[in-house]
Amino acid sequence: MNALFRVIGALALMGTGFPPAVEAQASCVQRNTPTIIQPGDPRWMLDLNTYPDDLNNATGAITSSNPRSGTGSLELTTSGSLFDWAFFQRTAGDAGAWGLLSEVNCLAFEWYREPYLLAGNASPDLLAETWLEQTPAVRVLVRDLVDNSWLVSHLVWEGWYNSTGVLSPTSNGSWNFEDLTEQLFWRHFEGGLTYTNSGCFNGSFIGSSALQTYSLSGWIQDCYSPNAQVFGLMVGVGSMWPGEYHGWVDNVQLAFDGQDGFVLEDNFDFAGPQTTVPEPATLALVATGLLGLAAAGAYKRRKKPDA
Repeated sequence: MNALFRVIGALALMGTGFPPAVEAQASCVQRNTPTIIQPGDPRWMLDLNTYPDDLNNATGAITSSNPRSGTGSLELTTSGSLFDWAFFQRTAGDAGAWGLLSEVNCLAFEWYREPYLLAGNASPDLLAETWLEQTPAVRVLVRDLVDNSWLVSHLVWEGWYNSTGVLSPTSNGSWNFEDLTEQLFWRHFEGGLTYTNSGCFNGSFIGSSALQTYSLSGWIQDCYSPNAQVFGLMVGVGSMWPGEYHGWVDNVQLAFDGQDGFVLEDNFDFAGPQTTVPEPATLALVATGLLGLAAAGAYKRRKKPDA
């Protein structure tokens, strides 16, 4: 009976909506993250951002073509159109936000770029550092209260913005673990063509070299209020990329100071075990059923001497 009531107690805690406490990870490390995300999982949604005139020919889907952890990964392509864009997006949903931007202590993922050959007459755009060093991108969705209104912006990580100025093409044909926690991001405001240029000046796009870049903590120090919140994350490819691109993403990690475990530890998998969280009503029925079984067992034990 003690074991039975321990099960019922655990189910009751699950029904409260508070996750069980888990041991916090000390830092970002390469690992096969445990939360399985299969095709069709509503927690991650494809964003094709079709503009203008629906010219977007990019693709994004969880496939088995290049598995990283388990049987799949997130496969992403662009066709060469400057308007191609394919991002997978996850938000905090009803929770509002996962945590403060100032408290991010782990942001990491793994990426893979397909090997390619450049023709002898390749365009200058395809020979530029911005393309040869192009990785899949990560967008941190940030909400900040400015003049009593929520202002939404994206902090964007791309490998090229973290290069040293010396041509260093991406490592193609292999998986790369990337800890972004202290790397550089540029900023784009949602719903328009406003970017942050040098000096934290917000305006139109001048050029890649003119964009302001900071680490996540640097953005808080210079351009956000201390209350800026992280409410979503996007991983993907495209937006003014000049050539065909074929890449994959897996094992996304996100964590905050003062929180146990990880907010995100998502493993894109094509055919792994699907885990679902029962609805509170279902949990109540399970608990009621267990109590009923216990009562029935006790009744049979009382009746046995009369048999």
